[in-house]
Amino acid sequence: MTHFRTLTFAGALLVLAGCTPFTTPQAGRALYDQNCAACHGTDARGGAQVPDLTALARRYGGDYPQMLVLDKLDGYARGQTVYAGAEMPEFGHLLTGRLTRVQTGQGLSRPLPEPIVALDAYLQSIQQ
Repeated sequence: MTHFRTLTFAGALLVLAGCTPFTTPQAGRALYDQNCAACHGTDARGGAQVPDLTALARRYGGDYPQMLVLDKLDGYARGQTVYAGAEMPEFGHLLTGRLTRVQTGQGLSRPLPEPIVALDAYLQSIQQ
């Protein structure tokens, strides 16, 4: 029983280690307002040239496409057409600072800057 408690406690610490005040949906909302609202709108519903960010999960069969979103935010998909011929701008200033690990599935994780993780948390929180 003691071994189980130790493992449970260690697992809880790992979960908490990924959560910081800088990666919450609230922190992501502030970053969204500063960096994304000009194109995607203050309500994140987009328009003719940019996608509705509140409908990402719906467009992907009900599952939020986290790795796709993280790739776009983190720059792996930089320069690729995102929607109706509009390209996602580069946000180099969001790619700096402390790193935090994000689970990518199959027991793997990837280090990402906290602002990117916060934006992702916000986008997940506004899915319709």
